[in-house]
Amino acid sequence: MKIYTFNAASDTRVELLWPLRPDNRDPAFDKLIAETHWSETHSLKHCDLAIYPQKVFNPENRVFDDSVLDAVKEAEIYNKPLIIDATCDLDTPLDLPTANILRFGLYKSLKKPFETERPYWSNQKTKTQLEALEILPRSQKPAVGFCGTTSAAGKFFKIGNSLPFPLSKTLLSQGNLAQKIDMRLKKGMSHQLRKVAMDLLAEDRRIDSHFDITNTLQDYYNPANINRVLLEDRFIDNMKKSDYCLCVRANGNYSGRFYMALNAGCIPLVIDTDVEIPFEEKIHLLKVPLKSLYKIGDLVVEHFEKITNKEFQEMKLENRAIYNELMAPDRFIPNFIESILQKANS
Repeated sequence: MKIYTFNAASDTRVELLWPLRPDNRDPAFDKLIAETHWSETHSLKHCDLAIYPQKVFNPENRVFDDSVLDAVKEAEIYNKPLIIDATCDLDTPLDLPTANILRFGLYKSLKKPFETERPYWSNQKTKTQLEALEILPRSQKPAVGFCGTTSAAGKFFKIGNSLPFPLSKTLLSQGNLAQKIDMRLKKGMSHQLRKVAMDLLAEDRRIDSHFDITNTLQDYYNPANINRVLLEDRFIDNMKKSDYCLCVRANGNYSGRFYMALNAGCIPLVIDTDVEIPFEEKIHLLKVPLKSLYKIGDLVVEHFEKITNKEFQEMKLENRAIYNELMAPDRFIPNFIESILQKANS
């Protein structure tokens, strides 16, 4: 397969291009790089697929790379399928229907046909340790874990800042959710949501809660953060004693913990903020609607008590297998690209 990369730099951050730019990558991508046999062409006209070589939103400063618009026009001229990586916490609408866009934090009710929610990928060290965790038998009580912060104030997204509030609320409305809470615009709301959920679970004597609050060790998603390894180790320790992992959105409408929980063989307990979950129909999870948050304890106990020990362990093992078979980069990326090519050829 011939890939056109718009002259991708050697240090591209677009993971889909790492088979063509393999140097100094995390070992989590070794299998993808070893098994992917692409060739790079410098002719858009003669390629099978074009991949834009930069993150469309800079993950650090959230600046939009408007040169992607020229790439879209070029791909349209030659009628070539184009993939754009817009994965970051920013949920600004990106209306480019002739492209195929990867996102983090899509809203299920707002998702467009040309958008795909991409799994979050851990580094190889963390992935290996999560997969090595023993799948424990069902205990007397459901054990719910969480490792993370509840104190960060969050950020207003740029689109919310750039528009008058009534207009931005109208443009970014999420239907029923917007009646009580607009998750895109409320500063710090995600972290408050975590705290409310944990308080409810901690007060419920039918549940064993294991909550490791890391408010002094923030900024998990910055790879340069010296606390990152410590935070990941603490998450792994938390998963050792948890049946369920509380998964609540952060600055983006997704949870990296969700994918790490699957990898650990855990059952995600998802506070549903209109979240889009890849392969949701195949995953064993428990979703709690926002309007039912006050019943979270009842929902966990009901889910736990109707499952036998054998079923419980099988569910956990299947979650781990689903992550490796569908969400790990060596599976997700080739499958995603194959689906794009099939769509282009149909």
